[in-house]
Amino acid sequence: MFLSLRRRGELPVRVSCPQQSRDEMPQPALELMLPVEYTAFCLLHRDRYLRYTRERVQDSWMSQRVVEVALGNIATLWPTVISSPCPAAVAWRLLDALISSALRGRRPATGQGVDAVHRVLPAAQADAVILRCRLHLSDGQAAELMGVEAPAVASQLRMAQRALPGELTAAPSGFAGA
Repeated sequence: MFLSLRRRGELPVRVSCPQQSRDEMPQPALELMLPVEYTAFCLLHRDRYLRYTRERVQDSWMSQRVVEVALGNIATLWPTVISSPCPAAVAWRLLDALISSALRGRRPATGQGVDAVHRVLPAAQADAVILRCRLHLSDGQAAELMGVEAPAVASQLRMAQRALPGELTAAPSGFAGA
């Protein structure tokens, strides 16, 4: 399956699924029409999802696959996602579930580390640490990505810093919160 998201060009985005088996003549590609809103959602969130997933999974290839699967699942659930009170929160929960599943499926002998803050902090606090301290997002940017309010991100980060003071939860230097 080929999926291309573009900032410019024809709307809605076209997805091509080549349909060919060994014994058949080549068939024309199946073209799917994706909603413009879904395309905008992907363009808005994909890069930050990928950066966040890399921090958690610490494997570029696996991170790419997890984000692709998450966005693909969101596409299949799009009417439900977009009609929810907070589509970003639905997508964030799906991404988190896929990351957790990928990490559970990883063999411990691979030598790849697993994100330390998620091992010792509750998920919301660990997410706030990664988004604010490692990816250097503002409270507002992190909140938008997670589908929560900015004060919730600030609060989760403060709780994480109290529970786990030190380098893992250090606020980014010279970076204002909201």
